[in-house]
Amino acid sequence: MLEIKKLIFLDYEILNFQIDKPGIYGLIGHNGSGKSTFFSILSKETKAKDSIINTNKIMYLSDLKSFDKNLKGIDYFKILSNTEYKKAIELSDKFGAKEFINKKICKYSLGMLQQFSIIISLSIDADIIIFDEIYTGLDIKHQKTFFELLNTEKNKKILVLTSHYFEDLKKHCDITFFLNNNSIEVVEDFSKLESTIIGESK
Repeated sequence: MLEIKKLIFLDYEILNFQIDKPGIYGLIGHNGSGKSTFFSILSKETKAKDSIINTNKIMYLSDLKSFDKNLKGIDYFKILSNTEYKKAIELSDKFGAKEFINKKICKYSLGMLQQFSIIISLSIDADIIIFDEIYTGLDIKHQKTFFELLNTEKNKKILVLTSHYFEDLKKHCDITFFLNNNSIEVVEDFSKLESTIIGESK
């Protein structure tokens, strides 16, 4: 469950927002709208004064550069619990990532790094997983695998996805929200929203 009774950050004052069912949820915002700050607050990396937030365990990778480049991907698997480790190996097999998880992270391409980040995120025992533009460097084959995995997990977890590709959100998300002004609004009309965002960016 994700429940925001009160959240004040940047220019936002969000009141009474709640996601109480497993599923895939999209979040759209203008560039610089504060999505990353929002996620950082939810995951308790950043504190927001006078805010009231109730959540189950959240998995959020705020920066793909946070991994130690001198370590191998498999080194991170080894610090997971036994159940998490088994899942990481299983997901590596589905992504075809076994060929590079034994390499140092400094040798990873963007696509490899994003695959590794997705594998770690889905392996961790968390109730809410946030994917902040985490799949955009994947090729079509691996993007397909990513969304297949989300659909496998969506009945058990709350999965939050951000993307500039509205079609992906429209196709895969049960509900998509727009971080706008001082509120979070449900997106009813993607075409209208896309036109608004494009118009405001000119």
